[in-house]
Amino acid sequence: MPKPTDSAARRLKAWRNAAALLVACTCLYEPAIAFAQSTQATPVLKRRTDSRVATALQQNQAEVEAEATGVDPAAANPADPTTLTTQGIAPPVNAGDAITDEPDEANAPYEQQLNPYEPTIDGGDVDPTAATNLTPGIRLGTMVLRPTISQTLNTEKQKSSGSSDRRNYMTTGIRGTLNSDWSRHSLTVTGDGAWERNLGSDKSGEEPRASINADLQLDLAKDTTVNITGGYNFSREDTDDPNALNNASVQSGVHEFTGGVAVARDLGRIRGLAAIELQRNVYSAAKALDGSSIDLSARDRTGGDIRVRAGYELSPALIPFLEVSSGLTRYDDKFDDTGYERSSKSYGAKLGTELDLGEKLRGELALGYLRKSYDDQRLGSINAFSVDGDLSWSPQRGTDVSLGLRTTIEDFAGGSQGGWISHRLTAGLTHQLRNNLVARLTGQVTRRNFPSGDTRDVTEYFTSAGLTWSLNRYLDLTSDISYQTTPVYDTGTWRIGAGIAFKR
Repeated sequence: MPKPTDSAARRLKAWRNAAALLVACTCLYEPAIAFAQSTQATPVLKRRTDSRVATALQQNQAEVEAEATGVDPAAANPADPTTLTTQGIAPPVNAGDAITDEPDEANAPYEQQLNPYEPTIDGGDVDPTAATNLTPGIRLGTMVLRPTISQTLNTEKQKSSGSSDRRNYMTTGIRGTLNSDWSRHSLTVTGDGAWERNLGSDKSGEEPRASINADLQLDLAKDTTVNITGGYNFSREDTDDPNALNNASVQSGVHEFTGGVAVARDLGRIRGLAAIELQRNVYSAAKALDGSSIDLSARDRTGGDIRVRAGYELSPALIPFLEVSSGLTRYDDKFDDTGYERSSKSYGAKLGTELDLGEKLRGELALGYLRKSYDDQRLGSINAFSVDGDLSWSPQRGTDVSLGLRTTIEDFAGGSQGGWISHRLTAGLTHQLRNNLVARLTGQVTRRNFPSGDTRDVTEYFTSAGLTWSLNRYLDLTSDISYQTTPVYDTGTWRIGAGIAFKR
């Protein structure tokens, strides 16, 4: 092959450069057009996409750029490619920098704390009690179990009509809550039990107790909920109870079974509630001073109540209501041990209001009327003016005050009187002295009003105080002191105890 001349070589090199330039222009032509469409306002409509999407992207980018640079989007130069990009939902970042997206409001929780802690100046923990308030629990499928086991050493001193008696005992307690983790409905199960053991051979005065309650809430519709409840409770009958036996070394054990269904529905401003409740009481045999058993099965009974409530929402914080109820009690034995028919019918009505002022004040208060009539005509009917309520007040963060009012009509186990009226007032104060130290103070006054003039009315007082020191979220140290007295019977009881509680 002949060697090309210098002129031919120069022409060949020029043709090669021209061809390379042509190829480069061809490759860059389409991106240039696309870039021009992204930087000019009018050609945007020529893109084959929904104009609303393009508008939204431009608005998002303008907002992001304004937040990132502090420059008004209207003042930015639209021809400058650094002020606007087609992928502008996040601020521009350098390679290797962390991408910090704005929080998605759609995934934010719909419920917030009513009175959250203010941010600290030094950037510390916002809630100082978050580490000690709640244990992680034990997950059981879609449920979470949080058990607590406690052990306390106690001393008790009883005074009655000038004589006194003392006992030292250990109390082993167990309690727990089982909560569901469902997206719609909810189930809550609570349990509590205590077993007392005297330090010595004498077993008198030991009072075991146990209870378990379950509440299943079904959200059937937006404004309709159904609550199905069930429970069991065991306790030893109190020696100060009017039905307690004087000649017994061990009082009867009371087994109480409960169940109910309640349906609540909101109809605009109208709040409706209908509920059915059932109760079964079974009494075990008591033990006489000589060790023999005293059968108390004649007191076994079954009862049922129906109540209907209608309220009107004046505001979200104030809902007046009217409630009526009717009940029926049937004893297993038609006649008691003294020859009276104790089965009865009861009626009630009350007018009150529900309060909800956030965490500061919430609850309800009602005034009403109760009546109970017995199947035996020799037992007169009992009528009572009732005051019922349950209020919770938080004057400041870390301090909670509770107040409860309750009026009931109780039955005598035998004799020529049908029953008595019980008025009960309870109050409680809880104050957080430190983030891991809580003080408690409770009080209760019970007034028993006997319709017959032959029996004196009885007032019983109870007060207690205690401290709980949380070493960590799994371990608490507790101490309590209480005093109970009934002046009419000249009785008084002091109790002091200290112990430890393990939580999981």
